Amino acid sequence: MRITNRTMSNNLLLNLQRGMTRLERLNNQLGSKKQINVPSDDPVKAGDILRMRSTVRETEQYVRNTENALSWLDASDIVLKDVLEVIHRSKELANRGASTHLDDTSRKALADEVYQLHDSLLQLANSTHGGRYLFSGQKTQTVPFQISGGDDDQLPEVEYKGDGQEVEFEIGVGINMGVNMKGETLFKPIFDALEGLYGQLTDSVDPEEEQPRPMQDLDNALDGVLRQISELGGKQNRVDLAHERLLDLSINVKKLLSDSEDLDYAEAIMHLKMEEFAYRTALSVGARIIQPSLVDFLR
Repeated sequence: MRITNRTMSNNLLLNLQRGMTRLERLNNQLGSKKQINVPSDDPVKAGDILRMRSTVRETEQYVRNTENALSWLDASDIVLKDVLEVIHRSKELANRGASTHLDDTSRKALADEVYQLHDSLLQLANSTHGGRYLFSGQKTQTVPFQISGGDDDQLPEVEYKGDGQEVEFEIGVGINMGVNMKGETLFKPIFDALEGLYGQLTDSVDPEEEQPRPMQDLDNALDGVLRQISELGGKQNRVDLAHERLLDLSINVKKLLSDSEDLDYAEAIMHLKMEEFAYRTALSVGARIIQPSLVDFLR
């Protein structure tokens, strides 16, 4: 094979161009702090990085969902503890009201406090969290319990306006967790018990109707609230475990992504120096190869 000066020059330029390409890639890596800047750098690794990035975003969304679910459950737990205080105080008033030694003034004072407890319970039943009502189901912008009427000698009637549907958060792949309590089931028995107690204290109960049993009604309402609190505690534990697991998973996936994507500076700088040395050597050798020509010997 005949080797000409043109052949040597073309090969030299080709090798210099390849060296420049490697230098440019290393400079881009050092500038971006990433091993892969375009898919052509390493198609297989680029595909793995894209999949891991998608997993990281998905895991972070699940973490946010569990945090929102825990926040909702904690807010509900605080409300239910206050509801328990209302029920316990109502039972104390019912015990006092059952005494036959009370005069009208004392009974009126007890009835007034029951009225205030009724208002407190209404306020608790209409509690909000982050601008959304806790106990209105999926109709989170609708006031769940609204006063619809009532006589002067009776407590105002309360009507439920929610839909009773579950508010769910996705805390895993295909795993949805309902976080809200059913407001009507939870609060309606308490409102009814307070109405019966108030009517008994004010003697405003129709004798022809079934006489209220405030103590028994309050006990039944208390059992219902305690069941809801127990269920709520179980959900809190489950979501808390899911949250911790997702945090660990997020850390592991981010570490894998970092190992595949982030640049090893020491190694990259070492390769850069080697390529710079090779490129300078190629330029020096090329200058020696290209310099002599046939014209130099025809003088």
